Amino acid sequence: MKGGGHLLGETAGQFFSEGFAAEMQQACQGKDWKAVRQLSKKMAQASKASPKDVCMSEKLAEQQASTGARLDYSDRGDAQAMRTDSFTFEGGILVRIHLVYSVPIANIEGYNPKSFSELYAGLQEAYGPPSKSYSEPVLDVYGVRYEARHAVWLGKQDVISIIEHPGKEGRTEIIAETVSEYERAAQAPKNKNPLQ
Repeated sequence: MKGGGHLLGETAGQFFSEGFAAEMQQACQGKDWKAVRQLSKKMAQASKASPKDVCMSEKLAEQQASTGARLDYSDRGDAQAMRTDSFTFEGGILVRIHLVYSVPIANIEGYNPKSFSELYAGLQEAYGPPSKSYSEPVLDVYGVRYEARHAVWLGKQDVISIIEHPGKEGRTEIIAETVSEYERAAQAPKNKNPLQ
């Protein structure tokens, strides 16, 4: 599975040598603080940190991922598709890709957000019918009830999930992860919804 320009199972070295991480690394090495500022503004969790601090943080993330530490890393995603990307490394390998597509209430000029149905159709075209799919009732913060759709493709080495979060601040998540990462997440204690 490829997501956010990266392949599940690639090494931390590969990851940090291409795409956003490589752009940021080049700007940092060249001490191009203006470029670092612009790149950091495009990140999912834009910070007000100084460019030097951003560069130190990027370098530390690369070192941690390369030495095998567990690391969650976010990059700029795709603003036009209204998507944020995050990646998880374990043992120097990319074990999880998490893409979150925002679903705005109104059309916004210059943006092309993707709906659950579009994303689901694309996954089904690429991977065939899901191994399982279901809907479950959910409540939003105002107590409005929705049916949230889920689908999972179980492979021998990886698992792909699509999860709909309907409502006023709706979003769709696509998660690609190794089987061991999927099993780890399944065993983690679940937070109970305080509204139910």
